[in-house]
Parts: sequence; C-alpha cells; structure tokens
Amino acid sequence: MTNKPIRITFILLFTVFSFAAKAQRGKQTSLSIGSGIIAPLNMNNRNDSGTDININSGFSINLTMEKPITETLHFTAATGLVFTESNADYLFSSSSSNVFYDNSYHNLYAYLPVTAGLKYYWAKHFYVNAEAGSAFSINSRARTSFIYAGGAGAVVPIGPHHGLDFGLQFERGYKNTDYDHAISQLVLNVAYKYRF
Repeated sequence: MTNKPIRITFILLFTVFSFAAKAQRGKQTSLSIGSGIIAPLNMNNRNDSGTDININSGFSINLTMEKPITETLHFTAATGLVFTESNADYLFSSSSSNVFYDNSYHNLYAYLPVTAGLKYYWAKHFYVNAEAGSAFSINSRARTSFIYAGGAGAVVPIGPHHGLDFGLQFERGYKNTDYDHAISQLVLNVAYKYRF
C-alpha cells in the first residue's frame, strides 16, 4: 500500500522529466509570433523612366508554425504582413542642362507573404533555415511575386514551453510597380515561441 504512491510519484516525475527533455530537444510543434525590421540592400536603382528608386527600411509582422520531421530538422510554414516604402527621386533637367531631383514622392508597398521551408538545428538552440513562397500584393503599388529567404538564429528558452526566437534573414523577390526587379533585403526578426 505504501509503495503505490511512491511508484505513482516516480512515474509522474519520469513523465514530466521526459516531457521536459523532449521539449528541449525540439520534438514539439511550435507557433511563433513576432516582428522584424527590414533593411533593403539594393537601393538607389535607376529605372528607365529617369527615376532613381530608393527603397526605404520597413517592418514586418509574422506568424510561423514549426513541425518536427526529425529531432533536428523541422518543417516551417509562415505568413504575415510586410510593409516597405519608396522615396522616388524624379530626375528633371532644365534648358541650361542643370539636373535636380524632386524627392517628395512616396509610395507604400504592402504584402502578404506565404512561405514554406526547413529549419535545421545544428546545436541545441541554434539553427539555419531556408524558405520559399509567394508575396501577395495587398495594395495597388505592390506586385505579387515569388520570394525566397535563408538565414540563421537562436532560440532562448523561457521554461519548457516558451522561448524567444532571434533571427537574421536574407530575403529576395519582392517587387513593386515603381521598380519591377527583385528586391534584396536583410530582416532582423524577434518572435515569441510557444511549444506544445
């Protein structure tokens, strides 16, 4: 009779510790919600209409689902919102051949990216990732386009189910009506991650 509570206690402790260890090794599905700061890399690009397009920094909001394939390799699916702005410097020339710019013209580009990819944990809390998909335009100045990305990051655990995900990613593919070429950008992401 006295051994039964001890056995139940050991079984419960074993279950709890097994579950905690499983959570640390990355065998649980997780959801992350976060935001990012965008820094475009190909700025000051001249198009054919005599305009220099400056893509300014922007921000993003993202939601990511992560499902383990193996202990170290995870499948990811993500969506969110991406906002960037342009500052188009229109080139004018006068009869005296002087050239000047008018940079009072701004456009906002808004996208809904939907991507899928893989995340590989090469150490306990450190990973590299790659993903691809489409960025759907959600305003008239953005263009729906194919996008791809890759990067690295680290997850700082806060207990067995919670964590903060810090990542740096290179992204390419966003297009807009003012500059019909793939835009490259760096994104610094911070997200709250919940494992279940």
